[in-house]
Amino acid sequence: MANRDPHQALKTEIVSKVNRESLEVALVRLQWSKDEVGYSLHVNPTSFSSAGFQRTDLLSYLGFKASSCAFTSGRQCYVNWVDEIFDIEAFVGIFPQAYKLVEQAERGLSASGFILPQPEGWSHFFGRSPRNREFRGPPQLSGDSHTAMKTERMKQSEDETFKYHFTWIETASEKGWVTHYQPKHPPLSAEMVSIFKLLGLNQFAGCPEFDFEPCYYKSLAFQARPGGFRDSNADYAHRSFDAHAGNFTPAIKNLLNANAEIERVGLNFLLTTKPAERVKADIQNRILRPKVAAPTSKVESKESPRSEWPSNFDVALSFSGTDRKYAKIIAEQLRDAGFAVFYDSFYPEHLWGKNLTAFLDEVYRKKARFCVVLISQAYKDREWTNHELRSAQARALQEKGNDYILPIRIDETDLDGLPPNLGYLSIELGTDEISRLLVRKLQTAP
Repeated sequence: MANRDPHQALKTEIVSKVNRESLEVALVRLQWSKDEVGYSLHVNPTSFSSAGFQRTDLLSYLGFKASSCAFTSGRQCYVNWVDEIFDIEAFVGIFPQAYKLVEQAERGLSASGFILPQPEGWSHFFGRSPRNREFRGPPQLSGDSHTAMKTERMKQSEDETFKYHFTWIETASEKGWVTHYQPKHPPLSAEMVSIFKLLGLNQFAGCPEFDFEPCYYKSLAFQARPGGFRDSNADYAHRSFDAHAGNFTPAIKNLLNANAEIERVGLNFLLTTKPAERVKADIQNRILRPKVAAPTSKVESKESPRSEWPSNFDVALSFSGTDRKYAKIIAEQLRDAGFAVFYDSFYPEHLWGKNLTAFLDEVYRKKARFCVVLISQAYKDREWTNHELRSAQARALQEKGNDYILPIRIDETDLDGLPPNLGYLSIELGTDEISRLLVRKLQTAP
């Protein structure tokens, strides 16, 4: 539905509508042909705060887009594609709490020197176009913020989750401050990595502040202010660092809990951001894991080390070698989202020396909740992919109508045994969007 307009079709119907909690929400069914049906959610925020993070900003984080709208009372709404079973009553009940948590997070982050990006702000309420401009925070240093002619540690502090070091550095062309963050219980969860990316925190592999172990960091360039109330931004830099011990971790918790709330209706605003790099994480050891449960249970390990073989997989990927570039991205994004994925490069030691005919049959026929098949001419022509597909088809017959094979088209090749009326995704959607849809599928499927 990437090329469909969520407002227009040959036939449209408002399935349900709710108006409360400063939100007017409509679930709309759209039909373009006998077999082409989609559902879109239209949200019209009806109140705003005088300053700070707005409801419109949270909707943007969740993937909603501002658009002219005929399904709500306002001239515009925020719209997103959803599933037929989407519960708008639950959404209207959960959204205000998630928004309140993000507001609280914003206050703690602001005290610590961060500005939470506001992609929409007040545009919806005053009839303006969204900002749609690149977010710019306080001025930063160029370079890696570690290599310098002069480095001096000025302060340090910590809380139950992080150690914080505050340094002054001078290079040949500039000077300023760097705040270094070291997690006490690494590795970071995928959600935490997304938050750090959102806040503009970068990773440094060999940080001298922590005995050349990895750290995350942010910098602030020195600015002279002649004739101002203060002659530089030094006071701001020190106040922001001093606030970390009491504000940074609670703010992160609030963002994680806001995301956990919104996940209960199958939406997500953290894992939609691509991490700066992929980080291994175990669900039992994840930093600041929210206590709010996801809609359905996941496997015990969020990402098992390569030496451990999961008892079952959420997804088994079947693909030809020529399409590995797509499979690799999808596999890594699903793994980062907390699901057990069978992708051969994740488990080389388990495939080594095995009778692969029997071994792969066990995976594709018995051990996965879903089998994602990347369909192409190369897939059809390969012996091993046909073996995997036969095993997956045998499992699909056992499911008696429940979806098990989730096909993705790389090209227009048809595979024997896959009916033409099966729901397909096209690789043209992009691997990020496909991964997001798979995460939604896994979160909501029994």
